[in-house]
Amino acid sequence: MTAAPPETIRPAAPTGSGAVDAAIVLWRALIGLGVRDVVLSPGSRSAPLVHALAAPDLARDLRVHVRIDERAASFTALGLSRGAPQHPAAVVTTSGTATAHLHAAILEAHHARVPLLALTADRPAELRDTGANQTVHQVGLYGDAVRFAADLPAPAADRAEAAHLRTVVGTAARAVAAARGEIGAAAGPVHLNLGFRDPLVPSAPVGADDPSAPALTLTRRIPASAPEPVPVEVTGRTVLVAGDGAGVEAARLAEAHDLPLLAEPASGARRGAALIPTYPTLLPQVLAGEEHPARPDRVLVLGRPTLSRPVVSGLLGDPRVDVVVVDPTGPWPDAARRARLVAPAVEPVAPGSQMAQAQRDFAQQWRRLAADGTGPGSLPWQAQAALAVWEAAGPEDVLVLGSSSLVRDLERSAGPTRATVLANRGVAGIDGLLSTATGVALARRDAPGRVHVLVGDLTALHDLTGLIIGPDEEQPPLDVIVVDDDGGRIFAGLEHAAAPAALVRRFFTTPHGTDIAAAAQALGVPSRTLRATDLPAALTDPAPRRRLLCVREDS
Repeated sequence: MTAAPPETIRPAAPTGSGAVDAAIVLWRALIGLGVRDVVLSPGSRSAPLVHALAAPDLARDLRVHVRIDERAASFTALGLSRGAPQHPAAVVTTSGTATAHLHAAILEAHHARVPLLALTADRPAELRDTGANQTVHQVGLYGDAVRFAADLPAPAADRAEAAHLRTVVGTAARAVAAARGEIGAAAGPVHLNLGFRDPLVPSAPVGADDPSAPALTLTRRIPASAPEPVPVEVTGRTVLVAGDGAGVEAARLAEAHDLPLLAEPASGARRGAALIPTYPTLLPQVLAGEEHPARPDRVLVLGRPTLSRPVVSGLLGDPRVDVVVVDPTGPWPDAARRARLVAPAVEPVAPGSQMAQAQRDFAQQWRRLAADGTGPGSLPWQAQAALAVWEAAGPEDVLVLGSSSLVRDLERSAGPTRATVLANRGVAGIDGLLSTATGVALARRDAPGRVHVLVGDLTALHDLTGLIIGPDEEQPPLDVIVVDDDGGRIFAGLEHAAAPAALVRRFFTTPHGTDIAAAAQALGVPSRTLRATDLPAALTDPAPRRRLLCVREDS
């Protein structure tokens, strides 16, 4: 049984070399994750990994082996991993052709399912593809023979920044989990390509901790094959965040354990008594101080949160909050790189009735805050249109959401729904939404209910030709609702809004002046233009197989 890693890694005091700073943190993370042996071959670009070993804790906790030839080094590391697979060994090379000599051992580890970490030093981005000495294309060098590969950018020259160090630790955790076969695939080799920028040697003592630097969370991954849910203590101030794909189970879990539920519209969990509909507007005030009665100290994350900055960078990025991710499949979502634990399933437990009562009181604090929120009547007309579509969707209907402003309007204001809600949140692009909804409607041709797709005008224009369906093709039962405010409203809520108005209008808002209803009509789709206040009645009217409703402020 592999021992649980420490919960945090302490950055070292600056050494005068960002590369050495990052190397110290990388070694500390790998040791915390179970690495005990490393095999090194000589080289210059990999020198930061050697100089880092002067830190006393690394000299104590890591067994170092030196081989002149990289091929021999890699097979030695393979043998070390074969002998103790619970402690994957690492092999280190410099840049250039040295990296190619690892390939044979990596192939053997791949086919034999032996965990192995290949750490290859590389030039920083500014020296790649310039003819710089000992520089080859190392990214993706080992192809599909590795379970996980990452190209870590070079840290700043004189000091590694905290964000870079968090990336190093988070990437190390993913690499070791993949090497051990803890994220769905069998055990095998992984590749970390490490960009290092001069200076490659320290100018200050190596090894002392930096008391001013925040600790770095080291993620522990429970294998996806674990037979039982992992018990996670309900602290009395625990909330549940449901991102894309979380499903109705997240709502059940929240209700069963009095966890305030912060559920994105496409999570499948925006239902039940635990739901806090207005959480994006509540979180900034809740997190503002230590004493707020609704401030959480633990978060359970189901699905993939992608929508709001108050959740991703605010709540999940808050160093005062313990983050536990529930993910039964592959690489886990952790945009803030702060997850302490990743488990395929969890069972929240309250240690005694006093804590259970504290959790109930905490949930009540959130419900009071939500009850004091702003009602739909004061919302912009675009948000009112989005809410009309949301509220018209019944339990047998499907609602497909675009990826820009409207889904965020719903995240801030929509209540529970029994409809099935879908969205292309994998990479959250605006492309192909009308075609996606068409496919959903065709797949449900014999199912009760109706499919609605809610998009903004730019999203609609991006896939306008997706409305073209030939006369010999099946016509889907589909309502296309386009909220047309002549451009990209989402940018008004981002930092770009502070730029000069003319620049924002032309390059971000991008007004188009297109009559979308007329364009859709020309493509064969019955269409009409209406105001947001007329939309609820229009959605209840009997519909043809397919129609487009274009909502404008001035129609």
